[in-house]
Amino acid sequence: MAASGTDELHQALIRDHFRRPRNRGALEAPSNSGRAHNRFCGDTVVMWARIEDGLLTKVTFDGRGCAISQAAASMLTRMARGKGAAEIAVLRQTFVDGLAPDAPPLPKELGDLRAMAGVRRFPSRIRCAVLPFDALEDALGQE
Repeated sequence: MAASGTDELHQALIRDHFRRPRNRGALEAPSNSGRAHNRFCGDTVVMWARIEDGLLTKVTFDGRGCAISQAAASMLTRMARGKGAAEIAVLRQTFVDGLAPDAPPLPKELGDLRAMAGVRRFPSRIRCAVLPFDALEDALGQE
């Protein structure tokens, strides 16, 4: 089965975030941090956040694992800035719901994370895509 043009663009975006991650590395003086580990494949994501007035002003990550988990972490750090914990929870649920097998296309508010839509064809990889949200929610739970 040949990949569609959209699939190829999404794969290229995932590769780009994996090879040239945005906001990778420990954040100096974070107000919060969180970690998530996928015990099935060994992927790990750590998120650091600076929160001011209830909003994420800076988010960085580090970790190890597959292109999906690491690219999703890079994408999430960009999308999360300026949002509060409640907004992140809604975006997480929107993302998870959008990865269901018969789900409509992922909405625009998910930004680059829409490139993860193809993961829905591989249920065992959905956990990899959601792992950064778990780490960020762990960090936000410290408030």
